Amino acid sequence: MLQFIAPIAGLGMQLYAGRQQDRAARQAADTQNAATEAQYQYDLEAWDMAKQSAIAKRNYAVQEIEEKARQEGLIAAHKDAANLRTYNYNLQIRDREQDLNDRMYQKSEDIFVNQLGINALNEKSARMDERRQLREIETENRYQKNDAYLEAIQAEGAIRARGQTGRSIDKQKSVAALKASTALSLLDLSLDNATTASNSALQAIGRERTVQDLNAYAAKMLDPGELPQPIAPLPTPQATFLYPRVFEDYDFGPEPIKGAMVSPSAASAQVWGTTISSLAGTVGNLAQAFTKKV
Repeated sequence: MLQFIAPIAGLGMQLYAGRQQDRAARQAADTQNAATEAQYQYDLEAWDMAKQSAIAKRNYAVQEIEEKARQEGLIAAHKDAANLRTYNYNLQIRDREQDLNDRMYQKSEDIFVNQLGINALNEKSARMDERRQLREIETENRYQKNDAYLEAIQAEGAIRARGQTGRSIDKQKSVAALKASTALSLLDLSLDNATTASNSALQAIGRERTVQDLNAYAAKMLDPGELPQPIAPLPTPQATFLYPRVFEDYDFGPEPIKGAMVSPSAASAQVWGTTISSLAGTVGNLAQAFTKKV
């Protein structure tokens, strides 16, 4: 009887041990599966967060570029406005200078024309004065010639009134005639000299008119022409910005996959497979012992 107790006790112990190992295998499988599931959820959440972070960084980069572009536009617009303001100011200065030059030139032209007119009047007046003086000299010369003729006639009459004859009277007549001829020659020479002096004076008046005209022309302002227009400002160049490309699915990499799960039944089956093998040996030994007994 004792020989059956030991195998039966061993069989019970093996069944108990197998049950414990089965429970432990199932718990280990559950624990590993829970860890695998937790790791998968973590990897999946981390992958999704990395994806969202990349998208957020790109969106922020786009916002930065748009802000830089906006500020670039504001600065360029301010510079353009300042340049346009300077251009308009320079244009006003140029137009003022052009108008002043034109008015000064017109004034110079008016003065020049008036001066030429005055020079012409002065020349005309001087020539008239010179001719009037010559006419006065000619008139006085005629009076003086008439007086000389009268004196010569009176002298001849006085000589004849004396009643003298002969060489003496002829001599007196010759002296009177010579005196009258000399007086008339002097009057003619004086008139010729006055005429020559008058002609020289008229020529001098003409030369003086020419000098005055040249002086008026020298004082005349040159035509200022057209002042150059101020250079129109060019638009302020602006920098161009390159936006980051849009993400594609391959930029985020493959989505995490769940790791291999351990089946609790398979783990249990493995434990019971080993245990059953042991039980089969124990039962075989028990059967041999019982056969021998019979």
